[in-house]
Amino acid sequence: MPRVWLRGGLQDNHPIKVFQVRSKQDHNVKKVIKTYFKDNTDVDQITTRQFMAEISVLTKIHHPYVMGMDTMGIFPGYFAYVMPLYETGTLTEALPTLNQEKSDEYLVQLCAGLKFLHRHKIAHRDVKTDNVLITAKENRVVIADFGLSEILPTIDTPVSTIKGTHMYISPEQFIQKEFNAFKCDMYALGVVYWCMVFKVDVFDLKSTEQMKESVNTLCDTSIDWLVLTNLLDPSPVDRLTCYNLLCVLEQPEYRFTDRIASLREKDNLSIIYPG
Repeated sequence: MPRVWLRGGLQDNHPIKVFQVRSKQDHNVKKVIKTYFKDNTDVDQITTRQFMAEISVLTKIHHPYVMGMDTMGIFPGYFAYVMPLYETGTLTEALPTLNQEKSDEYLVQLCAGLKFLHRHKIAHRDVKTDNVLITAKENRVVIADFGLSEILPTIDTPVSTIKGTHMYISPEQFIQKEFNAFKCDMYALGVVYWCMVFKVDVFDLKSTEQMKESVNTLCDTSIDWLVLTNLLDPSPVDRLTCYNLLCVLEQPEYRFTDRIASLREKDNLSIIYPG
């Protein structure tokens, strides 16, 4: 301690760095500081936009399945904010040992977290297993990294900028001039769930076609097949919203019913509000 991770590579001059630190007063208190270093270049302008996008989102949200922020600061040479330390790591790291019970629980939690964001008209735009962190105590997941996120006027406001990470980017972003950012998030959620079902990183595949072909190996009457074929549908208008997906999962014929009931009691999970 302190430990440092560099986002985007190990170059010393990379503008974004993440430090793990602990309190001088109490060494049991551990936090993470994310810093955006300024360098007065075009990259600096992008860095500034990313920082302001993250801060504008993090100051508006408080939810058990969305990463929180403790405090932030703007300094002469850099921006920074402090967030909780999730020592268990990312969902990507947990994939090989993930069982169905945890996979089911994580899907419901991610869907609830995204529903909260979407209800507040926040599109994440970079949902992926690397941006899902796992807490140590409750073993719950939180959605993290809002550097590409957008706060939009309405849930129907179209966007035109391609955002996201390769293999998680929805197909309409490449073929349409304008598209719905929230449906892009739902496609990315489908990729995340695919990773959980098959316990592998999507980057192990050569193309998204391999991912979609693998879904056909699932029984077409299973809830996994239903969720994946819907969320990975190339037509965004046919993809479920988070609210509708939770309503489907809560149906008594599917194995998610008890999971949703448990989370509703433990975390005050609600699917009352559409969106």
